[in-house]
Amino acid sequence: MSLLSRLRENRASDKVATATAATFAPQEQGKERTVASVAVATSLQELATSPKKNRPGDVETASCWWLIHFTDRDSVKVACCPEATRAEILGQYPNAVKAEPFTPTIRHPSAPLTASEEMAIRVWLTKIGETDPATVEQVVDQCQQDADARKYFLSRVTTLGA
Repeated sequence: MSLLSRLRENRASDKVATATAATFAPQEQGKERTVASVAVATSLQELATSPKKNRPGDVETASCWWLIHFTDRDSVKVACCPEATRAEILGQYPNAVKAEPFTPTIRHPSAPLTASEEMAIRVWLTKIGETDPATVEQVVDQCQQDADARKYFLSRVTTLGA
């Protein structure tokens, strides 16, 4: 069945389909064109029955860490909480051309978080209106395990004079 036939069939039965058009390889003079990728049509029913692959770059992949690429400036790394999908990230950055999840490099602290540092971070979180116990614990846990997170949050404490 041709691509067009499959799309018409899905349209007639109120099904949605995705299609990838053929892309041609560069043509050498005097030779026929070569297809680099072929057309594929997939209905939602076929997608639902096939196993989902949760790979970086998939639309349904949710991540806290995203590397966002632009054509007119350097790429930026963003962190979000709760996790966001690629579509949500691209919605927040309309000038982006690509967004990909990544795993940040975590530098472990050389010493444990002191009781006074932890208290200062908790006081600062209260001052900025963060009262959700789960979020507060997540921040404290991150500060115990990640030297860069600890440095950031302690700099916020100093800035507000908590």
